[in-house]
Amino acid sequence: MTDPLPREHLVKVAYAAWARGDEIALQSLVTEDCEFQLVGNPVLNPHSGLRVGKAGLRESVRVFHEDFAVREFLIEKIIAKDDDAVIHWHATLEFVRTGRMIESERCDLIAFEGNLISRMKCFFDSASMAVATGRAVIPDPAADMSRAAPRRKA
Repeated sequence: MTDPLPREHLVKVAYAAWARGDEIALQSLVTEDCEFQLVGNPVLNPHSGLRVGKAGLRESVRVFHEDFAVREFLIEKIIAKDDDAVIHWHATLEFVRTGRMIESERCDLIAFEGNLISRMKCFFDSASMAVATGRAVIPDPAADMSRAAPRRKA
């Protein structure tokens, strides 16, 4: 039997697999009933929401990688203690539908059972992502002002 990987190393292996879209490697690092939640509105960010089990993890990876190609990925900080870890990372993503490059930054909370990931809750700026992908539009304040201005009679 081999010794379990240190938490920091396990996290690095998992995130590298995620960045590659390697579902098989990821499945070997999670419990059967793992929970993956990306906080945000699934209407504006289809990869958001709660997914459960290895099938849910596969779906999450598939949905994300249908929309984005990871061009650059960097873990800024890993804080691991006992069965918990906090990861701060950022990535340069290409939105495949438009080719637009998007800078994404996240903070993730991970819980472990033994040497496997059992829960992951991910926080990101979902509003900026929705705008960057065109799923949400920022109103033009100048247009709002012109509509609101009273008309003068000549």
